[in-house]
Amino acid sequence: MLNELIERYSQYSDPELMEVYLNKNKYTDDAKQAIDIVIEKKGGIRSLNDRYDKIVAKEMEKSRIKNTAAELYLNGLTKNDINYALTSEVLALDEIQQIIENTSTEVEATKRDLEIKPSTIIGSILGGIVGGTIGGILWGLQIIYSGRIFYIFAIGLGIISYGFIKFFTKQSRNNIAVLTITILSVIYALILGFYIFELFGYHGPDQY
Repeated sequence: MLNELIERYSQYSDPELMEVYLNKNKYTDDAKQAIDIVIEKKGGIRSLNDRYDKIVAKEMEKSRIKNTAAELYLNGLTKNDINYALTSEVLALDEIQQIIENTSTEVEATKRDLEIKPSTIIGSILGGIVGGTIGGILWGLQIIYSGRIFYIFAIGLGIISYGFIKFFTKQSRNNIAVLTITILSVIYALILGFYIFELFGYHGPDQY
């Protein structure tokens, strides 16, 4: 058992080893002994601490570069401008450039998602009608056949409406038009469901 644990912990990364070490009081005696042996083989706890601190510092620097790049990009600077503006004593130049490239891609994707275009309105309305109609029919049938109203089903109506709207618009609920029309679609589905119940509710199978 001890040898198996040593072999397993030997495959762990430094952050994973540190997490186990910091919480080793929760582990069995064999696990405690195994983690101590593995850490010692890798230079001891001081060496692990140093490597772990460098990893944490690097991740924090990546976060700083990403946040700053996003802010500069939103302020109108180009990728070239940002590449010149951002420097780091922790990250290599190619790492900074990769972060800036990824950040610009994410920011552009967010802009496209939030943009309200004619296709956003048309797609939202079309998706809302289709999703609301399907959801409303299902809602009405649920009331008819169960004889009860489960308002939690409204969550399902929201999922159906949003699914169709997102399919037609390729935009998420972060877009105010998509969110607004999704809500309206759910309201439409609820009204339609009650209307279907009023028309056919007293002619269900149990009424004959």
